[in-house]
Amino acid sequence: MAEEEKRVIVPRIDVTHNENNSGLQISVNLAGAPKDTVEVEMGKEGFCVKAEAEDFRYETCFMLAHRVKSQEARAKLESGLLNIEVPFEEMMRGHRVIIE
Repeated sequence: MAEEEKRVIVPRIDVTHNENNSGLQISVNLAGAPKDTVEVEMGKEGFCVKAEAEDFRYETCFMLAHRVKSQEARAKLESGLLNIEVPFEEMMRGHRVIIE
């Protein structure tokens, strides 16, 4: 008998700047997925995450608003929450827009 295809779920993702505005903190909810099933591919402009849980699998790709140093990304899975820290390729400098 062929193995049944698992249902695919897109995990919730939260992206924020870190405290000193030098990079991003990314949180991906992977509840139910063991660490040994989690795969992260980080690029300069985005990332992809895959993970397997018992009855379903997580799968998504996400584009970032700022270029990052993908080779310096660090990831940790705790209690079903994957936390990724990655520095910006360049420090963020912009022009403040006056709101009328």
